[in-house]
Amino acid sequence: MSKRKLLMTAIGAGVTYLMRNKQARDKVISTVSNMVKKNGASSARSARPRVEVNNQHRE
Repeated sequence: MSKRKLLMTAIGAGVTYLMRNKQARDKVISTVSNMVKKNGASSARSARPRVEVNNQHRE
């Protein structure tokens, strides 16, 4: 079995499991949601201000 086929089979099995098991699905959703909230807050603090550069030459 190729690595790609194996990966797709594992993803399919995981999706099937989550579709049938609400408790596991809710746990995955809350974990992902917490990760997004955590990463969103840290990246907002470390974001650099945007600097516009005007490359038009004046004569």
